[in-house]
Amino acid sequence: MIEGTHAEQYAKLWDYCEKVKRTNPDTIMYVKLVDDLDYGQPRFERIYVCLGACKKEFLIGCRPIIGVDGCHLKCPYGGQLLLAMGIDGNNAMFSLAYAVVEGETKSSWIWFLELLQEDHGIKNRSAWTFISDKQKD
Repeated sequence: MIEGTHAEQYAKLWDYCEKVKRTNPDTIMYVKLVDDLDYGQPRFERIYVCLGACKKEFLIGCRPIIGVDGCHLKCPYGGQLLLAMGIDGNNAMFSLAYAVVEGETKSSWIWFLELLQEDHGIKNRSAWTFISDKQKD
């Protein structure tokens, strides 16, 4: 956290999305909110980010190999960071997309992978290799 509370930073999420889209054209961002009955207002649940420049370069010069993984977020709200990485022509890792979700669940992985496939035009999955460190239940 650079400055302010976690709640203040989450309140700036819409500004962050607009700034990223303005400075990186063709960026895809989805924010999912849920109704919070305790507070009577929507609450953040998930965000998906696919940076336009990364998507363009991946489709031009990377192999059809995608690695996916997740890691726990160490903050008061918890959650999981889901990542998709590609491999470029120099065998270096290449960022494709990331998401912050409420937890590493079947539902959150399906949501993330469906958006990833849609954004990268993956229609024939047999032409692609997906790598993960474990079976997603």
